[in-house]
Amino acid sequence: MSHRLISNSSVVYNAQTLQSSVLTIVPRQVNFLDNDQMGPFGGGGGEMHQVQINGVLFADYSASTQSRLEGINYTLTETEWDTFYNSQTFQGTTPYDKVMECSLLYIKDNIQTMFGLTSSDWLYVE
Repeated sequence: MSHRLISNSSVVYNAQTLQSSVLTIVPRQVNFLDNDQMGPFGGGGGEMHQVQINGVLFADYSASTQSRLEGINYTLTETEWDTFYNSQTFQGTTPYDKVMECSLLYIKDNIQTMFGLTSSDWLYVE
C-alpha cells in the first residue's frame, strides 16, 4: 500500500520558477525507541519510550521529476502516541498499515501552514 497525504489543490512551491504541483507527504520512517536500553548516560532523564515520525514532503510525487521539498519530523512520548493512536478509526487492517496511517494522521493534525496549506487541506490516501 502507498500511504500518503495529498494536498487538495495545486500550489506554487517554487516562487522563482513559478512551478506548481499537488503536494504529497509520505511516511519515511516511524521509529519506536526504547531509551531505557541506552544505559545511565544515554537517557538523560527523559522519556524512556518515544515514537519518532519522519515524513517527507514532495512536489510532483508520481512523476519522474519529483522534487523533495522538506522533511517533517515529530517525536512523541509513548503516552502521546498511545493516546493519539487509540483515538483513531483506521481504514487499514494490518498493524503496519495502522502505524503508517496513524503517523500520517498525526502529521495532518499537527502540520504548520506551508505553501498556503493548512491541516484541513490534506487528504489521507491509502
